[in-house]
Amino acid sequence: MSLKWYIARRVAYTILLIFAVIVFNFFLFQVLPFTTGCPGETYTQCAVSLYVPPPSGSASLNSSIIYQHQRQIVIQEYGFNQSIGTRFVLYIWNMLTWRFGYNIGGSLGGPVVTTIGLRLPYTVLLLGLSLIAAFIIGIGLGIIAAARRGRLVDISAMSVSLFFNALPVFWLAGLLIILQILVTNSSYLNVGATTLNKTGLDAAVATMKAMWLPFLTVTLVSIGRFFLTMRATMVDTLAEDYIITARAKGLRERTVLLHHASRNAIIPVATLFALSIGFILAGAIVTETVFNWPGLGSALYLGVISTDFPLEQALFYIIALMVLLANFTVDILYGFLDPRIKTG
Repeated sequence: MSLKWYIARRVAYTILLIFAVIVFNFFLFQVLPFTTGCPGETYTQCAVSLYVPPPSGSASLNSSIIYQHQRQIVIQEYGFNQSIGTRFVLYIWNMLTWRFGYNIGGSLGGPVVTTIGLRLPYTVLLLGLSLIAAFIIGIGLGIIAAARRGRLVDISAMSVSLFFNALPVFWLAGLLIILQILVTNSSYLNVGATTLNKTGLDAAVATMKAMWLPFLTVTLVSIGRFFLTMRATMVDTLAEDYIITARAKGLRERTVLLHHASRNAIIPVATLFALSIGFILAGAIVTETVFNWPGLGSALYLGVISTDFPLEQALFYIIALMVLLANFTVDILYGFLDPRIKTG
């Protein structure tokens, strides 16, 4: 198999999976009235009422006018008054063009795509930096532990990493908040409180200050999987013949570890890192909710508890898209790293 043919197959496979995700999302959200049921209402009335909840009986005339206007927008964008085939085509077009509709849950307002744009940087900042830190620390500890297999350093690093890896995120987050109160005699302040009335550099510094505890939480929980993977692959790599040959040539142990063994051992860890990026949004829900961090994870939580169907379907779609793109990136990376694929 040539590299070009391999990449073409991966592209086709990813496109097919994206289409499958869109189909699943369509039947999960667009056809929801068939499973929930709305007694005495037609399909259109039931579907629209799920996406635009009617105002209460004491609502003002202005609220009723806004409600009717929103109903017409939803009916037009989603095609609830048309056949299921037309609705399906409209849904595919809306997903591909990122026309996700409007927040309707009450906790969030405005277009869904605006909500995503405002909150995405916070999630990328928190989870991105945490994954990079966990990746670097995990690799370093994995190399050291494998080089000293069975010794105190190896046993200690493995015990600590397994301990934090097994802790529930919400429990560790609560423990760190309590420790901050005991050590500094001050409670944790979320990013909204720390950046209040601040702009520019002051706001950036306040944001980093509020990010410290959630960053530490995610990093501690994530180090374990990178460390264990790196250690396992390093142990296997150090038993290879070319490593034994390098040592027999009289190369320093540092050179053997960093320039020979780690380069091959790091490939599975890099794969794990890429896949972790794909699940970055799904893993942000608990952390962002506990620390009230204004990212997409907390937005998804608010969408679920307030029955915000447009926000839910958009974020579920984005989560699946990120996972598929991460897998695609890993496949392409292997295509360039594996000489059997490159030479075909």
